[in-house]
Amino acid sequence: MPNPGGSNGREKQDYPPDDVLRKAFEGYAQENSGAGLEWAQQLQRLKQDFNLDIRHAIFVSLNMLSWSNVFLFFGRKTTLAKLRNKVMAPSVRKAAKTLHPTQINQYVADIKRNDTLGLWGVPQVKGRLANDNILIPRDAIRAALHDNYDEEFENRFVGKKKHGKHRTPLNALGSWHQEHSDGHEKLGELALQIGKGIHLPIYASKDQYSSFLHSLLLLPNVRNAIAIAHYYLDLVEGRGYLISIQLTVDGGSEVTEMLKIHERLRASAAPLFVPPEWPYSASIPSTQNTPIEGFWRWQRNGEGRSIRHVLEQGAASGIFLPTDDIHRQTFYWIWVPFIQGRLDIFRDYWNNHRIQQSQKKQNASGSSPKNMFLNPQSSRITARDCSIRVDPQLVNEIREVYGGVEARDEAYRFVSRIFQAAADGAYVQLGCPEITLETIWDVFSDVVKILDATY
Repeated sequence: MPNPGGSNGREKQDYPPDDVLRKAFEGYAQENSGAGLEWAQQLQRLKQDFNLDIRHAIFVSLNMLSWSNVFLFFGRKTTLAKLRNKVMAPSVRKAAKTLHPTQINQYVADIKRNDTLGLWGVPQVKGRLANDNILIPRDAIRAALHDNYDEEFENRFVGKKKHGKHRTPLNALGSWHQEHSDGHEKLGELALQIGKGIHLPIYASKDQYSSFLHSLLLLPNVRNAIAIAHYYLDLVEGRGYLISIQLTVDGGSEVTEMLKIHERLRASAAPLFVPPEWPYSASIPSTQNTPIEGFWRWQRNGEGRSIRHVLEQGAASGIFLPTDDIHRQTFYWIWVPFIQGRLDIFRDYWNNHRIQQSQKKQNASGSSPKNMFLNPQSSRITARDCSIRVDPQLVNEIREVYGGVEARDEAYRFVSRIFQAAADGAYVQLGCPEITLETIWDVFSDVVKILDATY
């Protein structure tokens, strides 16, 4: 029968603008440590992100021998390729044809400037470059690292492994089922020892199923219950007023108000989740809070050790005088936003890096935390999105109970508004020089000189 419309029984697809699709493909390319999502995963995400179904797919679950949750995709891979070409989506293959070895060496050198201890290998460098939309083949990065940082490979060689504690495999229902939170004080006063009261503590939250890192934030005091309450309210707002079914913490007194907030929000939005079958929270020893505790090792190897090394250099060389008030406030003025920026970059790297496939692991593996968080069934067919949407008005009401935005600002502030304005003015007077791990103490000294004369 004639079909003038030419749709052949299929609904007409509404494609997003080319620039929107290109940005989406750029994001897909950043995941899995810069290797990008597989074509089948890209199709799933296009369906999820834009309700764009450009292929027919058959999902088959097989349960035989060691095979489980096997997906057979019969899709329009060619159509996907044409769509990517149409919007000029980037790829490692395209970059390999256009990048000169000199350019690759420069890109690698720019990234390695922030790795003062030489701890970043090929996966870290590749993933970090991809987060800046610089896609380089793995072999090319390895060659550049061997050419310019060859001695680091031997230093990073893994020797005899120590026998750790026996761990029970974690098993969540899917993303948003169990969320782990904890404070990190490896840049705290006792750890740094560069001056009394000088500390840079971090608070983090992470999804158990996917290892997706929700937040990684510097706070003046991660042991203050009101500060953590505002941290959690910010987290809920920033995620579009979504919460997990359960919070898992290490049981410190600083989490008491956060747990009360979570219980109130969940009880209001999801009354069918009734304890004890669905507990609001779980308090466990810090050593057993492995999803978040295990992450700190990555943070230390990825960012924390390099930053701590430079911090200690400034104190040991006499550049930073912790007993001088202007020095102390300038320290926080320059280091807090710098470290937060590096933590934001590391968070993007973490969420886009590929978690190695593991048969022993019951939670998600084999893809990036971001993909497994947004598309939990891509890793395990039985997994589900367990998120709970809460009432924004209730969140605002709870915020007021804890002092409103004024109390939040106070809980987050390292220096006074007056000093912030004075230091900003001094920085502008210097011409706003670039702040890196190599230059930060130089800029610090220059700002202190101006403030000593004017503040």
